[in-house]
Amino acid sequence: MTLTLKHLTLMCNNKILLNDVNLSIKAGQTTILFGKSGSGKTLTTLAMQGLLPKNIKQVSGELLLDNMPINPQTSRAKVFASIMQNPRSCFNPLYSLHTHIKESANALKTHWDIKIMESMLHEVGLQKEVLKLYPFEMSGGMLQRAMIALALLTKAPFLIADEPTTDLDSIVQYRILKLLKHLQKTYKLGILLITHDLDVAKKMGDNFYCLTHCEMLLNKRV
Repeated sequence: MTLTLKHLTLMCNNKILLNDVNLSIKAGQTTILFGKSGSGKTLTTLAMQGLLPKNIKQVSGELLLDNMPINPQTSRAKVFASIMQNPRSCFNPLYSLHTHIKESANALKTHWDIKIMESMLHEVGLQKEVLKLYPFEMSGGMLQRAMIALALLTKAPFLIADEPTTDLDSIVQYRILKLLKHLQKTYKLGILLITHDLDVAKKMGDNFYCLTHCEMLLNKRV
């Protein structure tokens, strides 16, 4: 199974933001999208998810699953899930983790019970006791693991991870990356990992894309 982005071009106020960007993500592999801040990495992933700001025009580009065009908006939580750089911003501080998981499962129309919740948390290295915690009671690493658990809840075959360890210290970063590798092997996930850290790219990548000056500079196996 392969998720492919073809010929993506974005503009804003007659300025080209991305020019003819192409990339592919294969099931069971990690594809690295590497580049400096401002190179267009996050814009690429927003376009893939149908989440572009209204002031940005998509001039061209399509998303394909095994060479068949798909709608990015209706493919969210079905074909791909995502985890973000700052997980704390993705959680409502008024709700416990138990409530977040329950509401996510209900939105996905996915069967759940307390045992399923506990098993899912165990899979990402969290104890069942965290279910009663609120986001402000959890560390950044715990929240990122919770985000990964919510992504797994979708059962989507692809995961978009946009700088998932940037805000974490080096020890927690290592553990999160190790967890992603473990889950990839377990579930045959295709992961698109966005990073500006060359060491992370070398450790994690099966395939490597580099964005610079609005264009894809490099496409090769690491």
